[in-house]
Amino acid sequence: MDLIKRFKWPIIGLGLVVVVLAFLAFRPDKLFIDDVVDESLTDAFATDQAATETITTSTLPPTTVTTAPEGASTTTTEPEPTTTTTTEPSGPVAISTGQIFGIDHSAEGTATVYELDGDFVLRFEDDTDIQNGPDLFVWLLEDDDYTGGIPESYIDLGKIKGNVGGQNYALPAEYDPQIHRFMMVWCLRFNTPFAGSPLA
Repeated sequence: MDLIKRFKWPIIGLGLVVVVLAFLAFRPDKLFIDDVVDESLTDAFATDQAATETITTSTLPPTTVTTAPEGASTTTTEPEPTTTTTTEPSGPVAISTGQIFGIDHSAEGTATVYELDGDFVLRFEDDTDIQNGPDLFVWLLEDDDYTGGIPESYIDLGKIKGNVGGQNYALPAEYDPQIHRFMMVWCLRFNTPFAGSPLA
């Protein structure tokens, strides 16, 4: 009995440490708390558009004056302005899209790939609402369907920015719209899928 009393508080302290570590590892609170994101499609291509805005400049060469002999008229030639204009690019074009669905978790919304001047962006549209969880990552699979298990090949776009709302993910050079035809939200901690969307 004395031994139990002696080690009572160290045991309680150790138990609390284990509980805190387990909480931090599994983050069950993530299942009930939404991380809301509010990015626009304009944000995705803001850098490219800023670099290619329409610029109009007008250059006037110096005025030419011809002096005639005394008593004759003087001739003045007015210059023609030279205008240089860079054409503003058209907006982003949607090249593939699909409805987000849950895989053993709740999820809804729309995933779309946009292209502008050779750059590609995967966008979760404003209607996105995916069940939250720990260590969620956004992947693109080399497939147009998901049949289960851990994907063998994928492009990792990093941690999900949020589980609710519009958000953009720049696609790297290895992205091929003809090959990468499925978006997946993957829980890395538990090696399980949360959501997916075919991109057609």
